[in-house]
Amino acid sequence: MDKILLITGIFCLALILRRAGVVREKHLTHLVRYVLSFSLPCLTLMTISSIDLRKAHFDIAVIAWLVMFAGAALSLAVGKLLRLEDTRLRVFILVSTFPNTALLGYPLSYALFGETGLSYAVIYDQMGMFPVFLTLGFFIAGGKESIFHCLKFPPFLALLAALALNIAGLGFSGPFGTVLGWFGWTTLPLTIFLIGARVRLASLRDCKPLAACLTIRMILVPLLLLLVFHLLGKDGLPYRVTLLETAMPPALTTSIIALKYRLDEEFAIACISAGSLLCILLFTVSVIIF
Repeated sequence: MDKILLITGIFCLALILRRAGVVREKHLTHLVRYVLSFSLPCLTLMTISSIDLRKAHFDIAVIAWLVMFAGAALSLAVGKLLRLEDTRLRVFILVSTFPNTALLGYPLSYALFGETGLSYAVIYDQMGMFPVFLTLGFFIAGGKESIFHCLKFPPFLALLAALALNIAGLGFSGPFGTVLGWFGWTTLPLTIFLIGARVRLASLRDCKPLAACLTIRMILVPLLLLLVFHLLGKDGLPYRVTLLETAMPPALTTSIIALKYRLDEEFAIACISAGSLLCILLFTVSVIIF
């Protein structure tokens, strides 16, 4: 409970500081650059390079792939029914398909399930959601030419390096491993702060497509996965973390690529803001009650 309340506190602090004008867009730009280019790669190196790949539950990654493609197909169909224009339809598919498995999923997985839960969350994110985001996500945003842009993404390069080190039997120890861990763990509080600071209450106006996005992202897809788990008899910590990650609100990185490819960034921010607020509120209330 203390961890959840700490997450809520950081989220609310970011909201207050942004509204007060203490934290500005230029500060957030530097924080995003630090997280994506440094601290998240450090966390990936620290986690993936040290796990036992023979017992890593790679079925989590396979489940994530299936979840992403199912979410994309469902959101495409719903977006067509809503008759969304092309730039908004692309964003609608992105925000409905890709959950915030790292920037929000990591802290919540750690808060609820500890370091073991975090390791499963990293597998879901780095080996499951991430490859699909770098291929299907970039394709949705900018076409086939945009897929090559992902090859320069620092977390992806860190994932490749971590897998190579793990296979080679090399790890990080001593002072270097300690420092790497310090930087990696800064990802968790900073990502919560970033999400809180990115929330724009004024953008929560276009209710119909926003509600459709959050229904797909946070209700329908997780419920379908829960039904599949029930039918297959899947239970245990790895699958609870998988379900938690699947139910996360839209990924913050969808707004970044929406801006990059000149799509409807305001709609992306609206979905991310509403989903993040709803997620934090639900987790806080559930922890207090139960």
